[in-house]
Amino acid sequence: MPVKNSNIVFIKEIEAKFCPTYNKIIYVTYTFMLIFLTLIVTSLIKIEKISCKCANIPEKRFIKEWFIFSIIFNLIVLFSFLISDKACYFYIKNETLPYIAISLVSFISLIMGIRLLVYLNILRKGCKCGYGKLEKFLFWYLLTIFSILALFILFMIVIGVFSMIKMFNN
Repeated sequence: MPVKNSNIVFIKEIEAKFCPTYNKIIYVTYTFMLIFLTLIVTSLIKIEKISCKCANIPEKRFIKEWFIFSIIFNLIVLFSFLISDKACYFYIKNETLPYIAISLVSFISLIMGIRLLVYLNILRKGCKCGYGKLEKFLFWYLLTIFSILALFILFMIVIGVFSMIKMFNN
């Protein structure tokens, strides 16, 4: 029994040391993400209100609805953590059902982000009435983020290939 109590004390020490910083990072990340999602929805609503004919193309389908859902989903996840008795967001994220839900929504959000980037690129090239300053900001921001993500994935693939080569040579 003393070993179990010492493990609990050790876990509590780790939580006290790292969880406040980890939780602050999560709060800041969620805040920026919610602001960005709100900008996307605002832009899409603005495009609808001006009745720009060249902006109503198939690539736009379900983008606004998805990002509205994403705002609601992220608020629910954030509030569920705030009202839970967990000391660290890490514990909520690693439970099975929240992990599956967050992973699924993140994957679909990645796809919808790519669709939004394609849509904004089409507006940028041929639709002046639907492409304003906010859309320009969103386009270049998304392009930058996806470029960094692609470089990171490429870097991880190169590391994986070199690790495999090194492993087979030994």
